[in-house]
Amino acid sequence: MVKISVGGYDDGEGPSNRNQKRRREEEDEEEERNTRRSFEIVDRSIELQEREDHPPAPPNRATPNGSASNATRVRSIPIFVSDPDVLDCCICYEPLSAPVFQCENGHIACSNCCVRLKNKCPMCLMPIGYNRCRAIEKVLDSIKMSCPNANYGCTETFCYSKKNDHEKECIYLPCLCPHAGCDFVASSKELFLHVSHRHVDSGTLFTYDKFFTVIFSADQKTIVLQEKNDGNLFIVHNNHEQLGHKVRISCIGPKSMGEFQYEVLARFRGSTLILQSFTKIIQGQYVDPPSNAFLLIPSGVFGPLQLKLDIRIKSH
Repeated sequence: MVKISVGGYDDGEGPSNRNQKRRREEEDEEEERNTRRSFEIVDRSIELQEREDHPPAPPNRATPNGSASNATRVRSIPIFVSDPDVLDCCICYEPLSAPVFQCENGHIACSNCCVRLKNKCPMCLMPIGYNRCRAIEKVLDSIKMSCPNANYGCTETFCYSKKNDHEKECIYLPCLCPHAGCDFVASSKELFLHVSHRHVDSGTLFTYDKFFTVIFSADQKTIVLQEKNDGNLFIVHNNHEQLGHKVRISCIGPKSMGEFQYEVLARFRGSTLILQSFTKIIQGQYVDPPSNAFLLIPSGVFGPLQLKLDIRIKSH
């Protein structure tokens, strides 16, 4: 049987189904829109996931001088601590460093003091040494400070808790010129150059591991020595007391310099007095009276005008 349609294209459904065809076309269009929307949602989800896995670099921010700076750099702000003692242990007065402990009343102490005080707070007698004070530890770790010797050439920055450790090792510790009447202050390296140029004839040059002779005149308290090769400075101290002359040797330089071994010999009429010791590291001309090793030369052994000594300083 053949179907014939009149007045237009026959789609196989006949003229009586035009309304149904229109509704089906609308349903097909709606389904197509929903399908397209679903693909857009899926694509958006994939894009968001990729951004989370690989976040884009933030845009550079322009600085006032026109240059760009990375917005993700670590932010820091300058602060002013009016009382730096708050960062020190209130018991031993040393800079606090982790671990820091607190008692139930909030009093804090360093770990060394907790052990020394047998875990009893000296303020309130409550137990201490079991609960960490994390807030103070974070503050200590976040505070950065410049070396106190920055004016003398040190460029190091460090946490406040490392202050003492750095000061013990800093080679820029200021040293005072050992020559009387000179107020020059600089790092040991600069001081060596200063003495070499400004006080050429005021000291005694020597070489490590070899004996040399120095002579103290009446009432002379110090003689400055300088090694020929490395320029290190030493002071021979002569403290005249009632019992006699107390002689010892110091080295000028930073605390990290290390001690030098030395020998001092005093000879008189076939007898010899010998001192073997290590130099004390100092940063200036004046030191406290000797309390450690020294050579005591009794009064009357030498004449009143001169004190002659043979010295040998050993290299590191």
